[in-house]
Amino acid sequence: MFKRLLIGLATLAVGAAACSGNPAPSQQSFDSTALVTWDRSPSTIVFRADLTGGSRDPFLSRSDVPACTVYGDNHIVWTNELGVNDLQILEDRLTDEQITNFVSFVAGNMQIYQYQARANLQPPGDISPMVETLTLFVNGVKHETDAFSGWDTDYYQAVLLACRQVSTAPVIYAPQAGWLSVEAVAYDSNVLAVPWSAQSSGLNLAEIAASGQPKWLSDGNVPILWNILLTSSAGVQLLQDNQRYRFALQIPNVTRDAPPAP
Repeated sequence: MFKRLLIGLATLAVGAAACSGNPAPSQQSFDSTALVTWDRSPSTIVFRADLTGGSRDPFLSRSDVPACTVYGDNHIVWTNELGVNDLQILEDRLTDEQITNFVSFVAGNMQIYQYQARANLQPPGDISPMVETLTLFVNGVKHETDAFSGWDTDYYQAVLLACRQVSTAPVIYAPQAGWLSVEAVAYDSNVLAVPWSAQSSGLNLAEIAASGQPKWLSDGNVPILWNILLTSSAGVQLLQDNQRYRFALQIPNVTRDAPPAP
């Protein structure tokens, strides 16, 4: 089924590119029969589809999960938007064959190596745009490309869809540990505040905020905080002892740029 999907997506992308007015990128061969290798470290990003830039607060963006990531230990994590303020995070463990087939699709059918990242060459503006980005790191070569590289309109979505459908047995991701960052903020009637009890939870937000450093958590508070982030409006806050706090949760090898576990 996955192979049929790849053929269909490849046909769609090639057909769309042929109809566009953009000149074809220079040709570069990809040997689909060659061995595909990658760094097997759990923290190595073998492939990632992501959105970068924009006006999102850097503190809050610590909790962001890229659209689809394949890690060196064959762990795949991707997002699934079910509705407004209802984000699902899915994961699976892929076989080497699944990853090899996907890489062959991205590098061969979609010719990712033909497109060079150009977002950093664009003139600066008053507002930083959200930019679609793709990263592929196999056979010792890390290749990055973005929406300024000359893609067809549907290119990113075709690759992202293929990544999200590599898995045949996805499960909902449930974090067991992560880095919690907390900052005290002023009252804002436009932002949702969820009541939080330091005594009942055993987690004092005021202490973490005062330290100015993320705190490693590995207890039952992690899935609770994670659920609040996934099912609440952007910038949701916690209310402890009449003080509001905004928070971010970084999960190693799941959220973007999370520090490693201690």
